[in-house]
Amino acid sequence: MDALFVAINAKYIHTNNAIRLLHANSALATDFIEFTIKDPLEDMVHSIQQLNPKVIGISTYIWNVEIVKALTVKLKNVLNTPIILGGPEVSYDAETFIKTLPVDLIVKGEGEHIIDQAINHFIRGTSIQGLTNLAYQKNGTLHSTPLNEILDLSRLNSPYYDPRDLPHFPHKISYIETSRGCPFQCSYCLSSLEKRVRFFPLETIKNDLHFLINNNVQTFKFLDRTFNANKNMLNIIDFIIEHHKPNQVFQFEITGDILDEKIIDHIHKHAPKHLFRFEIGIQSTHDQTNRLVDRIQDNHTLFKNITLIKEKAIIDMHLDLIAGLPEEDLNAFKKTFNDVFTLGAKELQLGFLKMLRGTKIRNEAARFNYQYHDTAPYEIKSNHVLHAQDIEHIHKVETTLNVFHNKNHFAHIIYHLAMAYGNPFDFFALLYTEAKTQHQPLLSYQLHDLYSFIHFIIDKHKLDPKWHHKLKTYYLKRSNVKPKLYFETIKDKSRKQSIYQHASTHYQIPLHIFYKHGILIEDETTYTITLYQDGTSKQLHLNKADI
Repeated sequence: MDALFVAINAKYIHTNNAIRLLHANSALATDFIEFTIKDPLEDMVHSIQQLNPKVIGISTYIWNVEIVKALTVKLKNVLNTPIILGGPEVSYDAETFIKTLPVDLIVKGEGEHIIDQAINHFIRGTSIQGLTNLAYQKNGTLHSTPLNEILDLSRLNSPYYDPRDLPHFPHKISYIETSRGCPFQCSYCLSSLEKRVRFFPLETIKNDLHFLINNNVQTFKFLDRTFNANKNMLNIIDFIIEHHKPNQVFQFEITGDILDEKIIDHIHKHAPKHLFRFEIGIQSTHDQTNRLVDRIQDNHTLFKNITLIKEKAIIDMHLDLIAGLPEEDLNAFKKTFNDVFTLGAKELQLGFLKMLRGTKIRNEAARFNYQYHDTAPYEIKSNHVLHAQDIEHIHKVETTLNVFHNKNHFAHIIYHLAMAYGNPFDFFALLYTEAKTQHQPLLSYQLHDLYSFIHFIIDKHKLDPKWHHKLKTYYLKRSNVKPKLYFETIKDKSRKQSIYQHASTHYQIPLHIFYKHGILIEDETTYTITLYQDGTSKQLHLNKADI
């Protein structure tokens, strides 16, 4: 084997396109192998050693770079084989990795067009002089050649057709590229370092999608930084609508304020619910902050489009925020959070600024007095307006936001409670404080304990008691078998009998079914009976005045 391309993924469900692209576009005897960050280092070394490659190439990212560092040292000690690193983590600070690790070559940026020459340099002694996208040492001198992009993406073979991947398609995410590059220049993003946006041929995209759809991929994630910058967006959307299979999901990163309302309307008219998932980066709602990171954003249009998407509930939506951007102190970030949470998206990801190698914001860190971790993912500790304790406070909100809102344990209930509290950011901070006081786990927990905890919050903080009944009703509805109860049900036997008899007559269901399979709760005006049979739940509602 001439070369082995190695990926170390964050999870099994992830698929590394980079190593597959290199393999698919190489004329040499190459192969690839994947691990996860949880795999023991010794197992990785042993597996690679068994394949006995002449050259090893490792795909490097912020989530695996520390493992890659350790792996290169181990491999050099065991095999003394030439090692090539590639990937975004090493592309923009190649000199550091060349100087500090036992690696022989770094491929910067895209590598499909030069990988064979790089491999041949080690196994056949050919020259790499004049090649772009490389960094290496020669006779103690560091060489770093210009970083060029592949202008004609039609030259590339697709990474999806290796027969070994077919059995894994239903269980893993498939990543799709329709373009490379980004039309925007946000100073914290690696995509801002690419010179231009380039697009894959529409027919190639359709052929790849058709193959993956028919081979039972369930989750498709498009890698485009701004999918709606693609003039073929509607063609791709229509192709998916026409050819998708049940339970498949297609996720795109969308720039919300340039999204054409006609696209939203078209999807609402022609697509089934939950087929599409839009990830919309908002990051900050403050104009000054956005200007300082070279971000142009029309909040009015953005919020209008998000509202249009939410109203029909056809497209699932995920919104992103970044804490720690310039000039956004704690109070300003609270406003951003509350502005965005109010929009009512199903999921709101609260992230923290990462000072990625090569980005403009990392290069100008001193301007805003950024303090950040030396190791990946280089998350900030503080800046000139956001102190360490502020960051810690926002992390607490992130924790409870994920548990109580993003995991969808409570449907819409938490959204309404947060809005009723009057300040969503402070509501999630309150949840964290109360959870610690009540010894409610936020990592390993039982669902009925979470519901009991929210019941306690409603009482203690005098929120509208109607939410008790809504909470109970949803808790019972979301389970397909009788769940463990965190509340008392109606115990009076004669009252329960009269309710069940009325329900039996009204719904024409045998009386014994209610006793055997039912749970009965009430509020001021309504009795709700939840029946659990054959792995499903059904709720019946009776007006108290009729009984």
